[in-house]
Amino acid sequence: MSHVPLRFALFGLGDFGPQLAKYLSEVGELVAVSDPDSDACERFCSQSSIKVRTYSHHDPLLSSEAIDAVAITSPNFTHREIAVASARAGKHVYCEKAMANNVSECWEMIHACRDAGVKLMVGHKRRLRPPWARMIQLRDQLGNPRAITACAYHDARPYNHQGWWTREAQCGGILPVIGVHIVDWMCAMCGEVDTVRALSAPQKDPRYDFPDTLHVTLSFRSGAIATLTVSLVFPLWKFREAGGPLVITENGAMRFEPYMDHLDLYWQSSEDSQPTLERFDDLGFDHAYRQELGDFVRWVQDGAQPCLTWQEGLRCVEVMEAAHRSAREGGTIQQLPLYPEWEEQNT
Repeated sequence: MSHVPLRFALFGLGDFGPQLAKYLSEVGELVAVSDPDSDACERFCSQSSIKVRTYSHHDPLLSSEAIDAVAITSPNFTHREIAVASARAGKHVYCEKAMANNVSECWEMIHACRDAGVKLMVGHKRRLRPPWARMIQLRDQLGNPRAITACAYHDARPYNHQGWWTREAQCGGILPVIGVHIVDWMCAMCGEVDTVRALSAPQKDPRYDFPDTLHVTLSFRSGAIATLTVSLVFPLWKFREAGGPLVITENGAMRFEPYMDHLDLYWQSSEDSQPTLERFDDLGFDHAYRQELGDFVRWVQDGAQPCLTWQEGLRCVEVMEAAHRSAREGGTIQQLPLYPEWEEQNT
């Protein structure tokens, strides 16, 4: 069935927005963008081959443009406000991770989209990138995960974090900065999280008003356990070299080693004498973005079941909020769901 292309507006023209614009234009028509930074708007228009109208705030864009859907790549603390306003204007919503800064804001977004009868997808691309998706697929051969550990220590200095990236009230804390992708992938591997516990190390980098090193332990309803250690102050690894998981399964194991220009996946069943190595020279970003945005469009136009909805975004935010709360309380165990009364009312 042929369709008229979806008309998109894009909110947020920082580092990520202009990258996503290319993929949006492959699956629909990008007609307008919005960012309060006039320099960012001017830079986008001068560097992009896409001709768009620019706005400094989401409200006049939503009231002026004949669009079908929005894509939100603005700072984390703005996601709820833009998503709710877009839903109330009758627009379908694609929102980049992290969905919001806390579970309460996530539910506001969900309710607004439900009430308006529009779709809400949260982009979690890592589980869709071929190397990471391959580990999910290997459960068919190696059995379900029993234990996972991943170390995402890295050096954040090259990214020169400043402004909202350094304030917990705006970015959500350390896990949305480094860890959100791995939390979501662990949930894709192991299912629903049962409990969360976290401890933070003494502060090293004064730029951040939240801990710059955090150790998190997850237990899943499946019985699996996982540990995720994250840090912004480890000078020996760059971001893309960090976070490779080790996985123990019912009938084997996996080891994932990320490098700057390729990714190596080793896996071995209990019956094998040698591991299998699969090398991924393509880091898989194009595949992931095209899959999630293509699915979003097909979901809107045909009702086809997408690879992601809002549920993955909500669960990831819930785990991160629980971990940050646990660390503030000195390592207390947080039982999920964090807000059982909301779950009873909304499921």
